[in-house]
Amino acid sequence: MKPLEGISVLVTRPQGQAEGIALAIEANGGVAIRAPMLVIDKLGDLAEASVIVKELDSFDIVIFVSRNAAEFGAQLIRDHNCRLLNAEVFAAGPGTAGRLREFGIDDVEAPINEVGSEGLLHLDGLSERCVKNKKVIIFRGNGGPAYLAETLRMRGAEITYCECYERRKPDVTLKKVLEENNVQIPDVGLATSVEAAENLAEVITNEQIERLFNMQLMVASARIGRVVGRLGFTSSPLVVGNPTNENIMTQLTTWAAEKHD
Repeated sequence: MKPLEGISVLVTRPQGQAEGIALAIEANGGVAIRAPMLVIDKLGDLAEASVIVKELDSFDIVIFVSRNAAEFGAQLIRDHNCRLLNAEVFAAGPGTAGRLREFGIDDVEAPINEVGSEGLLHLDGLSERCVKNKKVIIFRGNGGPAYLAETLRMRGAEITYCECYERRKPDVTLKKVLEENNVQIPDVGLATSVEAAENLAEVITNEQIERLFNMQLMVASARIGRVVGRLGFTSSPLVVGNPTNENIMTQLTTWAAEKHD
């Protein structure tokens, strides 16, 4: 018997980023329900971002808040022949740092055990002592969460956003996706960002499938865990501090084994 036999998992990652974990779930006997709750794409108008990137040398600290920020931000930097020579560079996690290395940006500090904004804010290099009166640029998607920037401002940093990709709500009919997979309530729902969790809750409400608020969620940080409780999900979420495919699969198989006992 495979470790995820009889287990259905709602995969909410954006299309193009979800396939790796979906295939791993299926290879281990589970049902991967592909229902992206966030759409990621290149920003249509990069004029403002281009102006900011050309001033990159004036910043003391550069932060990439996600793999998408690394992907689109590093490409923008490369397109304008800019260099990260003097600034300290931070990434939201090992995956983001790895993507930056693929662009030749090697000297990067990233949290390991707790990724995302909370992990970044626990790094000594982003403490009040280190960021006060420093110019910080944050590469992110349009309208991304403000928690990181707000906290750094409270620590005395001067914040500039470089919005280099687009985030928007998906065009997904969740009821139809569930019917196609012959599932009423997925055993587990993956929510690796606050926005994906918020969009999922909105879709559930709009489509009047409130039973899904009772499914077990797996989230990428304690902060997302607190958010899903406020959104109406009833189960205590499983928290994967570093949401690599490998770590998610380890948590899923451990949970499934306990469920089958």
